[in-house]
Amino acid sequence: MKWTIFFDLDETLIDTSERHYTVYTDILDLYGIQNTLSKEEFWNQKRIGRKTVELLPKTSSKEFVQKFMDEWLKRIEDIRYLKYDSLLQESLHILSILEDKANLMLVTLRNNKENLFWELDNFGLNKYFKKILVGSPLKLKNKAPLIKNYIEKHFKNNFIIIGDTEADISAGKELGIVSIAVTYGLRTKKFLTKLKPNFYLDTLSKLPEILK
Repeated sequence: MKWTIFFDLDETLIDTSERHYTVYTDILDLYGIQNTLSKEEFWNQKRIGRKTVELLPKTSSKEFVQKFMDEWLKRIEDIRYLKYDSLLQESLHILSILEDKANLMLVTLRNNKENLFWELDNFGLNKYFKKILVGSPLKLKNKAPLIKNYIEKHFKNNFIIIGDTEADISAGKELGIVSIAVTYGLRTKKFLTKLKPNFYLDTLSKLPEILK
């Protein structure tokens, strides 16, 4: 029986770190606030679980934090910023290996579906997935609601969810399916260990070995 694999997108198949950092610094520039974090410092803080607003200057007022959050939502999925994303090197190769051996699904949290599909098409990812499940990060704490209906209709299948954050691993736990945490993404392995996934991947190229 084929595996059905629910792939996360951001930091599992594509690198979004440049986009996140650029939006962060552009908003600070907009309000004339000096950025004191390098990209590496910014991303390292994100990887241990800190939210973007927690990385604002300590002197930031509540009013500015709200303005920052509003501006972030306007910009983070705008195509001019999506162009900063890059395809992770092994993504297309691994998907091409797996597409005939497993049912590949994409499950992601994005607010702008139109721009999401533009990005998937831009990277040539669309063709590998039988279904693309999209939910709003403003409404969902994890991806379980997106996956649940599909699992209930195909209950005889074997299911895996693979991703880099608590939104992926907690969904797997909630639904009772195999979860694979990638440790090269938005969260460190130390952070992910607390969530107790079934497997860890430090590179996507090792996924076919787990599926044997």
